[in-house]
Parts: sequence; structure tokens; C-alpha cells
Amino acid sequence: MEGSHEEERNNLENLIGESMEDYLQLLEESLVRKIKVLDKIEEFDLKQKEVLSSDDATPDFEKFDSYIEEKGKLIEELNSLDDGFEALYERVADTLKSDIPGNASKIRKLQELIREITDKSVEIQKQEAENKALVEKYFRSARGGIGKGRNSLNAAYSYFQAQRGISGADSLYVDSKQ
Repeated sequence: MEGSHEEERNNLENLIGESMEDYLQLLEESLVRKIKVLDKIEEFDLKQKEVLSSDDATPDFEKFDSYIEEKGKLIEELNSLDDGFEALYERVADTLKSDIPGNASKIRKLQELIREITDKSVEIQKQEAENKALVEKYFRSARGGIGKGRNSLNAAYSYFQAQRGISGADSLYVDSKQ
């Protein structure tokens, strides 16, 4: 009886060992997919920057908005990958920690991928901040243009009022003779 328990435990350990390799592979694949999604987000950030930096008087906000929508979908995918990674990691964390030397190469690979993800995330945040500054700059200048237009309109109206007050109903160009 004792032999069967020992055999059962060995079978279970073998199963865990094999599935641990599978789990680590899944974790790695999840991180690689996450990097690909981050790369796509970076591409859309650069496209947004191009739209905002164009020489056109008014940026193509339809394009800009379409890029935002695409990035939104990618962010949802990223969140889903995060949730899946965390759930899988929680499942294997204790077993993984109990055999660090046996999984050292896979753990190092996962750490490298996580560092790459962190670097990409920082770069994306930087680009997002630059894009935000470009949008704010555009709206500040647009507001300034509106103010100038309002000032020109007020000046024209004042001029019109002054001219009306000076000449009254008689105009210099209307012949008063009949």
C-alpha cells in the first residue's frame, strides 16, 4: 500500500513537471504576444504624431480618432493578456518558486521579456505625453485664432457703428438732389 502512494506521488510529480514546462511555455507565449500588441500601439502613437505634426492648418482628426479607436482595441487585448498571464502565474507560482534552479533558464527568459515589456510601456507613455502636448498646442493656437477673429469682428463692428454715427442716413455717395 505504501508503495502505491509513493508511486502515485511520483506520477503526480512527473505530471506537474511536464505541465510546469507547458505552463512556463504558455507564460512566455503570453509575454511575446503582449510585446507584439505593444509594438502595434507604438505604431499607432507614431501615426498620431504624424497627424498632429503635419503642416496642414488643421490636423486630420478623423484619422486621429480612428487611431485612438484601434489603440483602444489593442489595449483591451493587452488587458486580456495581462489577466490571463496573472491567472496562469498564480496557478504555478508556488510550484515555480519551489524549484527555481530547475526552471532558472525559463525564469530568466520570462524576466527578459518582462523587462522588454516594461521598456516598451515607458516608451509608449513618453510618446503619449508628446502627443498630448501636440494636441494641447494645437487647441491653444486654435483658441488664439478664435480670439483674434473675435477681436477683428469687434473692430469691424465698432468701425461700422462709428461710420453710422458720423454720416447718419446721408451718405457721401448718395445724391440728395432729385
